[in-house]
Amino acid sequence: TNVASGNTGIQSSSGGGPKPPTNFGRGRISLQSSTTGTTSLATSTGTTALGVGSNGSGGAGAGAGAVPPPGSRIASLKNPVGWVCCAPCIWLRSSSAVHKMAITAATLLVTSLLVASPILFLISAAPSQLPRDCFAADEDDCHPTPAPPPVCADPICRAAAISISSRMNWDVEPCREFKNYSCSTMESSLRAVKSAQELADTQMQQLLSLNTTSGIFRKLGRLYGSCLRQELNDTSIRRRLEQLGGYLHIGSVGPQSISPLVAKIQAIGPLPLIGIYYDLSYGRKPQTLLIIDGPNTPPNILENPVRWNGPRAPPYDVDEVPELLDELINTFLPLGLSSEQRQSERNLIFSFIRELNQIRRNYVQKDFTSSYVLNNVTALISAHPFLAWSDLVPGNWTGPIVIRSPEYLRQLRKLLLQYQNRVIHNSLLMLFALNTLPPGRPSPLVCTRATNWALPEVTSALFVAQYSEDVIRHAIQRTEEMFENMKQHLKRAPSLRGAALVRLSQLKVQAKVWPTLFNRTEIASVLDEIEISSDNWFENVLKIYEINNNRTRAVNFTVDSSQTAYAYPQISKVFYDTLSHSIVVPLSVILVPYFNPVLPPYLHYASLGTTLAKEILRSITKAFETKIMQCVPSAVSVFSNASRMELLIHSGGLQIAYHTLLSLSGPIKGMNRLLGLSLTPPQIFFLISAQQLCAESDYGGIEVNSSDFDEILAWLISQGGSASDVFQCHSTTKLSYQKNCDIW
Repeated sequence: TNVASGNTGIQSSSGGGPKPPTNFGRGRISLQSSTTGTTSLATSTGTTALGVGSNGSGGAGAGAGAVPPPGSRIASLKNPVGWVCCAPCIWLRSSSAVHKMAITAATLLVTSLLVASPILFLISAAPSQLPRDCFAADEDDCHPTPAPPPVCADPICRAAAISISSRMNWDVEPCREFKNYSCSTMESSLRAVKSAQELADTQMQQLLSLNTTSGIFRKLGRLYGSCLRQELNDTSIRRRLEQLGGYLHIGSVGPQSISPLVAKIQAIGPLPLIGIYYDLSYGRKPQTLLIIDGPNTPPNILENPVRWNGPRAPPYDVDEVPELLDELINTFLPLGLSSEQRQSERNLIFSFIRELNQIRRNYVQKDFTSSYVLNNVTALISAHPFLAWSDLVPGNWTGPIVIRSPEYLRQLRKLLLQYQNRVIHNSLLMLFALNTLPPGRPSPLVCTRATNWALPEVTSALFVAQYSEDVIRHAIQRTEEMFENMKQHLKRAPSLRGAALVRLSQLKVQAKVWPTLFNRTEIASVLDEIEISSDNWFENVLKIYEINNNRTRAVNFTVDSSQTAYAYPQISKVFYDTLSHSIVVPLSVILVPYFNPVLPPYLHYASLGTTLAKEILRSITKAFETKIMQCVPSAVSVFSNASRMELLIHSGGLQIAYHTLLSLSGPIKGMNRLLGLSLTPPQIFFLISAQQLCAESDYGGIEVNSSDFDEILAWLISQGGSASDVFQCHSTTKLSYQKNCDIW
């Protein structure tokens, strides 16, 4: 074995022959052993030889083992060959030039090592190359292949993949026809996940049909049944309208003022022109406010006038013409009118109600940005003298009066001056009846919505009872986490500063359920107060309205109440509540299939995330007016200004949800894939966003098959993040060139 530069031979005379040499040092060492026990050690330098024998004699072995005589040592020093060998060494040791050269060389060596050592350290600390999974002849052709993202094999993931693909048209190019690509079959597949409100209505319809035959909810089932049997020509409806003054014929002298009729309607049912209710101001010590607003009878909630005593209804959209108006007018007008007179009266009532609903849509505020405060009823009468406010506002009220939508009251006064009091009188009777009747011709779906409207607290308790407390608590917790993630992402946005940043920091999310809904005893006591007739919906609703008014009179307004905004769980609309400065989230919105915890996060942010982001954006800034005309496509000119604003905010919410998702997970390509769906997570995000909007619009009565809706949907998707890059669209396609408005 060769270890160094020398050779070592180990031989034994007892046999076996020569052994392979082993090198350990510079000299040649020979070790010989004989059967007599004599050992000889010799060095190849020739200066020293030592022989040791067992009998004390000097030496055994061959040649080099004997000690030379002194004369031979002196002769070797005089050998000229030795001086020739030593002369260079002596010169090297004594030369100063060589000494300086050696020092300079050593200095340069040390300096180079000091400079090179950090580079050597970085090279040695650099990460090693990824293991190659190919063995090509040319290694440059080999590239690291990342492992594919894991596949979610859970049944809920399979159902989500089937739901997404069931509404898609794979033969259409998404960059040019995104609506047809993502929402091609709106009413075909039963597997397609519906909108949150459609799911909630379906659940409520089943509960009202099957779970109200006995127990504490049996009166709720009776109310639902009375809706199914309600008819427009019922004698109780005619009797109530006659008590309010009845039909005023053509040519008759109308009342000098409509204020007495408005006061009569307020005493027995919902007001058709204005809304008067109580709420609490924002702050640590809330103060009770009397608020005057537009009509507070939304089509989904008959809300208690004392708003803080229970959940709150979200803002709602007003239909231009109620569905039952034409049929109700035919039963209201007397039989003695000619066809021309009937048509004239019908046109006048239609015209007044249509214009009233238009100013409600355009001028009733969803916040308090343009509101102002009056100190007493006298100031209210002076500011808006067209109604007898002393008959409408409680006489003992001495607190502040908030005018929430002053422009609506100004437009309402103009409208009342344009029509005869006789026409206004007849129209208000129609509105009173329509506000009390179901919102359409009786059917299971219509009566489900009507029952939700008439007894929202009781139907909410029935809806909540089908879920366990653990499921509810876990869904609320994940909602709060998503909300905080969006807040943290927005706080890093360079465009957010000043008052908007302060408002965002103070903003809260309220997804908890009103505790009373879990109290069966409290819910039963509410139902015990009401006598429900099994075949007269109209009278049942008027009884419920009277009980709500009696509760309002019994409320002690001096009690220090906390400002917490709860939502009705079965009304699937997230909304921003101004007085509590919180995003209010109904339970039915966070229990939809796409928010299931097993599904990947991009499904959560595409569904609930976009909805939350819209309301966050609405709550922290109002500077969108200049962008509406610049950004929103011309197709929405058929809608009102409120709809244009909604589209603009929707695009901003989509951007926030998408970029928040990216900021949390980095490249979202590593998230779980959906089995059987050959799409990337970003592509699925935009698909879900589009399909959710299509489902909500279709269920809300919007024509989703129109060319206007195609343009609006393509515009919204193109604004939300980088959809054109995700689908690898050419710059000339609609999904690319329509991106013109970064809201956030």
